[in-house]
Amino acid sequence: MIEWNRIILFGRDAGTLKLTQLQPGQRFLELFAADVERISAADKAHGRRGDHKRILRRFEHGLRYFAVEEDRGLIAWFWVAHGVPRYFDEMAWRLPLDKRHVWGRDAYVAPDRRGHRILAAIMDHASAAEDTPMQFLSDVSSINVPSRRAHKALGFSELGTVTSLAIGSRLLFRSLPPEFLPAPTGIRPQERVLWMTKEEREWHKAQIA
Repeated sequence: MIEWNRIILFGRDAGTLKLTQLQPGQRFLELFAADVERISAADKAHGRRGDHKRILRRFEHGLRYFAVEEDRGLIAWFWVAHGVPRYFDEMAWRLPLDKRHVWGRDAYVAPDRRGHRILAAIMDHASAAEDTPMQFLSDVSSINVPSRRAHKALGFSELGTVTSLAIGSRLLFRSLPPEFLPAPTGIRPQERVLWMTKEEREWHKAQIA
């Protein structure tokens, strides 16, 4: 197995956008582990896996799930790491995020609802629910041009790019951590070439969510 990643890191300071209003009939909500069936059903309805174990593992790792619903069901959502570590598995970095940081993951909007700033509304409503000023962070594959455009439309700017090359399950060539990110822990983050021990590989797999 050989896997090459070139990942663009994005950031958006709190207050970049004013509170974006939802359309009539749309409601902002946060779902929890008890809502796993609903989250899975929404995934599957939009051609995604809806893996129960992965959804529950994300909640176990402290990730939060924000969404917008209409009478027909969930139409948009994203996961965030907020005040809990973000495990950047492509790099084997464990990034300590405090309450000022929100790392967005796996954002989705139903195709017939795109172009209406629903993700901006979710981000702004989620920010308004907290008293602490936030910095939003996100990562996107460099080949995912639509997502890169969407991030810029949401007020994100590119902070930098990191790369990694995994050969098999234990050998990893990677960038060094950029200074603008919280200093990572994890598996020897200051080493560019990493050969994982059996114990490190097991730890790595357990962190992925």
